[in-house]
Parts: sequence; C-alpha cells; structure tokens
Amino acid sequence: MSLCEFYGWDKQVKTSLKKIKAGDIFCFALDKHKYGVGRIMVPNSLGHVAEIFDCLVDSPVIDCKAFSRLGDPVILDSYSLFDRKAEGDWRIVAHQNDYQPSDDETVRFVYGVADNVKLVDIFDNEAPFSGEGSEYPLYSPMGDEEVRKHFRL
Repeated sequence: MSLCEFYGWDKQVKTSLKKIKAGDIFCFALDKHKYGVGRIMVPNSLGHVAEIFDCLVDSPVIDCKAFSRLGDPVILDSYSLFDRKAEGDWRIVAHQNDYQPSDDETVRFVYGVADNVKLVDIFDNEAPFSGEGSEYPLYSPMGDEEVRKHFRL
C-alpha cells in the first residue's frame, strides 16, 4: 500500500454510504483487543465488494504496509456496517489514494434459480451460468456475523 491518508479509529464513528469509496481501509472490532482489517474494492448494487486481509491487529492503527488477502473478496452490507452501525463496530480508518481493483479479478458470485442463473463479477457484470461445475459464493451482502463465520474470525 502506498499514498495513504490516515483518519484513525475515533475520527469518524459512522461513514455515510455515499462517502465510502474504493481504496478505503477499514478495521472491525473482533473483541476489545483484536481488530480485523480490510479494504473496499468497489461499490456494487448490494453494498461494497471488499477484501479482508490476513492479519489481526491489537489496535485499529494501520500502517502502509502491504497486506495479503484472506480468501476471496466478499460483498459487505456497508449500509448496516458503516452507515447505520446496526451491527458490529466497523470504521474507515484510512484511504489508499492510488488503489484500483484489478480488471482481472476472478471472483464471481451467483444468483438466480432453475434455468435463470447468473454469474456476477465484482463490477456487477452479469453472465449466464448453467449452474454446473464450480461452487460460487452467493450474490448476497454480508453483515458482521456472516463475515466472522465466513473467515473464521
């Protein structure tokens, strides 16, 4: 990571949905002494696609080092997590100014039923899908509890 603006944990408890942008780095409280870290990749029609990093920190202070991704990106229910604060304690703590998600991102989500199943990429581009073959995550936003379960945090 480079060219980061740091905000800190206490600067902004809530972040309006319309102010969340690609490159925002967030922390989320796991307990009183551990925090998860992630980055907003892109907005989408359900919330924001985000990557969760393979690190836990003792305080929500982030430096500009490179983090490695923990699993595939997920769709966050950013309205409930950041704007309304309806579940968990998630806060934007920094912004990476030069961040651009890769056009080659391979993660896809699936939605639909029977003969009308679609695959959706992180940019909300849809493609028909036969429903056979690989397992894809559901095109559905995750809240605090779902993220914790999904990443076993």
